[in-house]
Order: sequence, then structure tokens, then C-alpha cells
Amino acid sequence: MVDRRDRIINLCETKFSDGEYTIQKSYADNLQNKVTAFKTETNTKKACFLTFFTTFGLKTNKYSRSLVKNELTLAVLFE
Repeated sequence: MVDRRDRIINLCETKFSDGEYTIQKSYADNLQNKVTAFKTETNTKKACFLTFFTTFGLKTNKYSRSLVKNELTLAVLFE
């Protein structure tokens, strides 16, 4: 989690895969539940953005487009 000064919280999710990671419907539902639970438990009024760290990126599909605001690969750690 990264709590930014601009009233945005990045909720980070990390996944290892030997190719592009695909978010399936069941996992998308799980992620949405996590974001909702976080907002409820913390009572935050800030915007919450889901940020993914993956080995080789996310496969673009309707779930990744609707849920994920930021995506980083492990390569950024070694730049």
C-alpha cells in the first residue's frame, strides 16, 4: 500500500508468472472484494487504485482494464 499526498492510495498486488499474468473472473471478483474491504475497514475517503507488480506484465482483458490502474514489471526494479 502506498498512501500518497494527492489523496490516492495505491493498493499493490504482486504476482509471479512465467508469462503475462491473466486476471480471470473469479480472481477479479476477489480483487474487487479486497478493495471494498480495505475501504470499509479503513473508512478512507481517498481514491484507491489497484497497482500490479508482475514478472512479465498483465494480459489485457476486460478484468485488467476495469480493475488495474497501474502496472509494473520486475524490470523496473533493475533499471
